[in-house]
Amino acid sequence: MLAILKNATIAVAIIGVATASADAAVGVGIDLGGVSLGFSDGYWDSHHHWHHWAHPADAQRFRAAHAELYHDWRHDDRNHH
Repeated sequence: MLAILKNATIAVAIIGVATASADAAVGVGIDLGGVSLGFSDGYWDSHHHWHHWAHPADAQRFRAAHAELYHDWRHDDRNHH
């Protein structure tokens, strides 16, 4: 009986590690949570620091998730103020 409990404990531990590893692999990505306002050429963060998008796809992901905070023009375009 002790051997069965020991083997079951090991099996649960292995499944837990495998599940945690799979979740970690899926969770890898870029956190765009610090973006206050997004523009085509970059974004202002929550501390009002300017950043260029690290990858063009980041702008598109932010736009898709936060359309109300994204402006499809350059941040210094005077025609949109």
